[in-house]
Amino acid sequence: MKIRTLKTLLWFLAGFGLVVVFLRILHGVGSVVALNDILPWGLWKGGGVVALVPIGGAGFTLAALVYVFHWKRYQPLARGAVLLGLACYTTVAVGLTFDIGIWWRIVFPVFHWHLHSTLFEIAWCIMLYLGVLAVEFSHAVLERMSYPRLLKAVEKVSIVFVILGIALSTLHQSSLGTLFLATPYRLHPLWYSDLLPLLFFVTAIGLGCLTITWVALVLHRVYDVEPPMGAISGLARISAAVLGLFLVLRFGDIVLTGKAPLLLVPGWEMANFWLEVLLSAALPVALMSRRRLRESPVAMFWISTSAIVGMSLNRVNVAGLATLHSTQGHYFPIWPEWAVTVGLLAIAALAFLYGLEHFDVFPNIDQAAVKRAHDPGKLDPASWRTIFFHAPLSSVRLYSLALVLALGFATACLPDNAIYGVEPEKTPTRPPRAVQLQKVHQAPGHISRFVFPAAPQQVPAVPLSDALLIDSDDNGRYVLFEHDAHAARLKEQGGTCASCHHANEPLAQATSCYRCHTDMYLSEDIFSHQAHVEHLGFNAGCVECHADPALAKVEANTTPCATCHPGMHEDDSLVEPAGPGQRMGHRAPGYKTAMHELCISCHEKNESQIEGLAQCTTCHRDTPDLVEISAAVQVTREDAHR
Repeated sequence: MKIRTLKTLLWFLAGFGLVVVFLRILHGVGSVVALNDILPWGLWKGGGVVALVPIGGAGFTLAALVYVFHWKRYQPLARGAVLLGLACYTTVAVGLTFDIGIWWRIVFPVFHWHLHSTLFEIAWCIMLYLGVLAVEFSHAVLERMSYPRLLKAVEKVSIVFVILGIALSTLHQSSLGTLFLATPYRLHPLWYSDLLPLLFFVTAIGLGCLTITWVALVLHRVYDVEPPMGAISGLARISAAVLGLFLVLRFGDIVLTGKAPLLLVPGWEMANFWLEVLLSAALPVALMSRRRLRESPVAMFWISTSAIVGMSLNRVNVAGLATLHSTQGHYFPIWPEWAVTVGLLAIAALAFLYGLEHFDVFPNIDQAAVKRAHDPGKLDPASWRTIFFHAPLSSVRLYSLALVLALGFATACLPDNAIYGVEPEKTPTRPPRAVQLQKVHQAPGHISRFVFPAAPQQVPAVPLSDALLIDSDDNGRYVLFEHDAHAARLKEQGGTCASCHHANEPLAQATSCYRCHTDMYLSEDIFSHQAHVEHLGFNAGCVECHADPALAKVEANTTPCATCHPGMHEDDSLVEPAGPGQRMGHRAPGYKTAMHELCISCHEKNESQIEGLAQCTTCHRDTPDLVEISAAVQVTREDAHR
């Protein structure tokens, strides 16, 4: 009955996680995580992806030992390792899908190739390796389904897939370390190293051996059969050597790069480092050096547990925890994040158990052992326990009950943000500031260049140009807009102020952009129903807009705004209509969106006259590095606020 208890718990955890996953898809990742812009990688990437990939290294490690080196001693664990790798990598792919902001773009690496991106290489290696694992495990499936010819054909090419799987694993296991070479000023010195790719690859081998050891010991205990201690003891020797090499490489790098004094600096980082080293390698290597412990199932269980926890901590540190000292950020996963992580692991465990019970994975866990594990024992027809737990379809009934209870319990415990979505933070816009600029002589066909004159009133002979300094969210990242010059160029092209100022407030002309686009990022409703109600005499004025009382009082049935406000919309504007038969809708997009769509579209049309006109640095030229690249504006932020 231990297996039914285990499966019931797994179904409950899976249901808990599925609720959060559904709400994450519905409302976005921000509704169920505690991440922020400073720490965008949390439990799902650090623990669910970066830490789970080396655990799946059991597949390529055992495949190399058995099918390349022909060490038949490890044959009893080979298929289990392949199935474990398949379960882990599938979980990584699914978890990464839910972790990225726009989750359906998980397939973009297939169509959009970025050959200089480490993440692109990792994505392709994992996708291809998943296919390789599926082919490797197909042996067990074809045996069970009795397809001898197809099985024979797969066996002929299996060595090719084994070698391909080893190559792909070598690439992406090391590339995960390469990924963090780009964070020398973010990652703590005790974890940052030029050897990160090598360290990640080496630990994947050692951890893979101990992970399949842990899984084999647990499952053989659950199904009450003897574990293959000969293979497990041999893997322990290999793991001890590999993890010992990891310790030599890591401490050698720390000493040679002059970081050794940091090992004794009191603080959270030092304690975290020594705990990680002790659990991941030092303690397992010391214990596995003793033959008596290598041959003990209980000892190997705890040694494997220590290594898995410690090496997972290493990956989590590199992916996030070891960056806290430099970012000064604070992050702790909220329980919906834990629910998704544990739920995905529970689903992977259920899939592994299904494969174990229906295919030949471990030689000692055969169909007879599976049947004994599910044996209900003595039945009592008069007992409700027999009726509920041991009657036909009782397992389905029990697992369904656990799943339904989890769905209800999770929904009841989730915060409002997860149920209804996160309310976006408003960023009100500010009006632009009028400034005067001095235009520096520039060759025709090039972007204009300006400086702020130190004292305009003292140099009246210098021609000045009126401009707007746009810093609508007051973050200091301003844009300089030469208003007079734009108006002159529009006039030459037959345009007017209406080309940009496409909508006007009542009794006004050329209304400023910020008056309607009142938020930097969020769209806003510029129609005030309450103001119209009060102006038109409340209920008596409804017929002014809702002329036909037989029709529903909705926007589609109202009198067009231009009937009462003929000057509201400009006909010769560059802004496209919002819908058929309507110049503009009553929702104004965010200020940033409106500016980009208007300015960039016009710049793209005129880029043939001025090279690079549609580039970002044409408008965004306030930071020193962009000034040096574009040589377009000589102005400092201090001058702008003078």
